[in-house]
Amino acid sequence: MPAVDALLSETDSVIVERRETSIWVTLNRPEAANALKPPATFRAFDRVFEYIRRDQSIKALVITGAGDRAFCIGSDLSFLEDAFRTRNFGAFRDYLQEFNACLLALEELPVPTVAMVQGKARAGGFELILACDFVLLADDVWIGDVHTPYGHMPGAGATQRLARKVGVQKAMDIILTGRWISAEEAVACGLALKRVPRDALRTMTMEFIAQFADKIRDSLRFSKSALLRGWDLPLRDGIRLEMQTYLEYLATSEAPTEMFWNNQARRAPPRQPQEGG
Repeated sequence: MPAVDALLSETDSVIVERRETSIWVTLNRPEAANALKPPATFRAFDRVFEYIRRDQSIKALVITGAGDRAFCIGSDLSFLEDAFRTRNFGAFRDYLQEFNACLLALEELPVPTVAMVQGKARAGGFELILACDFVLLADDVWIGDVHTPYGHMPGAGATQRLARKVGVQKAMDIILTGRWISAEEAVACGLALKRVPRDALRTMTMEFIAQFADKIRDSLRFSKSALLRGWDLPLRDGIRLEMQTYLEYLATSEAPTEMFWNNQARRAPPRQPQEGG
């Protein structure tokens, strides 16, 4: 298993830290509002994801941005300017494919993933938080898709993930208007889980992920898998998927059986009725 500090042998566009049973990834381009720098940022994420898949002691991933200005404003503008000035849409297609592959891999990780949003998130940064399982916000931040005001549209999953999270009508409101959303509205519509004062965000995030530290990782993995694969299935198909996933878990992991018997052993014996009473 490579050391965490060896994960970034090629780039300093992200900072990776291991904190007990969690991995924290910080987008580290504050001078560029933490814009995604292809391909370096995606390759760094790939190495982090592989580390998490291999290390069974990891129970959560947190993604955040450096500085207070922005979580992530999306794609690196110099890359976009070059692609559109030269009309090199082949390179842009390759970029979108790499970006989408990264977000799908993030979504499919076997542990809970958390976006800790301390600054603005828009465009690709907004699509990044949509691919996380949980979004925790500082209560003064603004987020949004913000593609249409510039004559563009989402290309890394917003039209699909957002509708599944908040419904089609709300997703159309957010994407077609291109407006910014307050932290309060994001929580109210189900786009984010919680918002807190900025100075409490890191503490709240640490307390939140601590809930996963003592969980069996396979229990998290199979439960998350059933949720994500079943969220747009008809109810009967989803229930069938859940049952099949549970049976697969029982067939491939000793943890459920071991924990069942351990819990049984810890239970107090039933009280015997007293004679004559």
